Amino acid sequence: MKYFIANLAVHVVLTLVMVVIMIVFSNRNRVKKTKYVIAYFIPTITAIIAVLYVFFITGPRLLDLSDVATQNYYSYTGVIDELSLLNNSLKIDGHTYYINPLRDLPPEGTKVRIRYTRYCNYVISVETIEEFDVDGAINEEMETAVEIPQIPT
Repeated sequence: MKYFIANLAVHVVLTLVMVVIMIVFSNRNRVKKTKYVIAYFIPTITAIIAVLYVFFITGPRLLDLSDVATQNYYSYTGVIDELSLLNNSLKIDGHTYYINPLRDLPPEGTKVRIRYTRYCNYVISVETIEEFDVDGAINEEMETAVEIPQIPT
């Protein structure tokens, strides 16, 4: 959970830095202190990047903050298709979930149950699920069943 909060704080700070850069360069343009032509476009470019960054990265994390505070998570069971190179995401049945890279993760091909947040798909917990041989269990039960003798009539 600490990783989620730290990750959220870093993304909020990056968003604020982009807004400050946009304001500073807008003011420089307004008072005509810009020396290079390319610098006139920095506020516009920064604004577009900031809006996309908030829409795709910071916004979903902020929306998930209420779910994290109330511990209201979604659950999914599936097989791990692949792990990312940096161990910060895993793909389960074709869908990507993000996770703390310092956690120990089961290998690919393992059936797991995850609890994750709704908007940014941040994984809170990963539990491995062991599969049971149902056919073997039924045959074993039949072999060990006690037979009741029938009374002839």
